[in-house]
Amino acid sequence: MTATTVPAAERWKAWLRKAHPHWSIVETDRHRWWAFLDMDQRGKDAVPVRTTDVNADTPLELHDLLVKVES
Repeated sequence: MTATTVPAAERWKAWLRKAHPHWSIVETDRHRWWAFLDMDQRGKDAVPVRTTDVNADTPLELHDLLVKVES
């Protein structure tokens, strides 16, 4: 891997973190995607949700779920 090559999973994580900055994004060794809410943000105006974690099979599914949770 060269310095300019970034693995796809890292690109997805960066995109998800930018889209959902109050969540920690994790891809498991079984390639399942999770997002965990920063507990300092729970219930605040930025993230007025009760859900503290979300999981999905793909990064796009995770994004869709986070959009629903945050709205």
